[in-house]
Amino acid sequence: MTRSDPDLDLSPTLAAEPNGDILDAAANCFMEMGARVASVDAIARRLGATKGRIYHHFASKGALLGAVRLRAPEFTRQAVLPVIDNALPPDQNFHKMAQAHVGAVLGSLPYHKVVLQHYYPGLHPRTDTDADREMERQIAQAVSSYEDLFREVIRHGMAQGAFRRQNLSIALHSVLLLLNSPVYWYTPREGEPPEFAKQVARQLADMGVASLS
Repeated sequence: MTRSDPDLDLSPTLAAEPNGDILDAAANCFMEMGARVASVDAIARRLGATKGRIYHHFASKGALLGAVRLRAPEFTRQAVLPVIDNALPPDQNFHKMAQAHVGAVLGSLPYHKVVLQHYYPGLHPRTDTDADREMERQIAQAVSSYEDLFREVIRHGMAQGAFRRQNLSIALHSVLLLLNSPVYWYTPREGEPPEFAKQVARQLADMGVASLS
């Protein structure tokens, strides 16, 4: 049976980002208003700064949106990497990774809700410049690299008999959809006890292991 780690830190951490306050303001505006509607003016007002400060770092709203989307997998990567322990049985290793992933998603929810918008046509601005294509390449590469962390532990678990042998790609993407499910339904509530986030992370990690076993 997989046991949760009561000392697992579910708080997302990210290396200091010089433009982190701009990205945080943008993520919240894009989440609340929608990427198509949210303007640089609105982001500047939320930030308490001028548009000039934003444009000094980001050439356009599209570039800012791309930077928000690129930062989302970095939150989860930096939460999951420290807890990977390949000396553990694969199901326990996966469980720790899954808890860390869900904790990071809950702690950086606006970024992941903005990513979700990308999959609904009409909710985000589309452009077709070289810079946009390069940003999409970087985002795809970051997401694929992060997914590889889970792909390897699932592959190892199948080889060791801890997980049922099945199509690896289907298993990977289905279990990540499960772990990302709070993006669809979770909204922080005033006065919510900190333990609730850990409960969500543990329960989804349990469900992830069960779906693979």
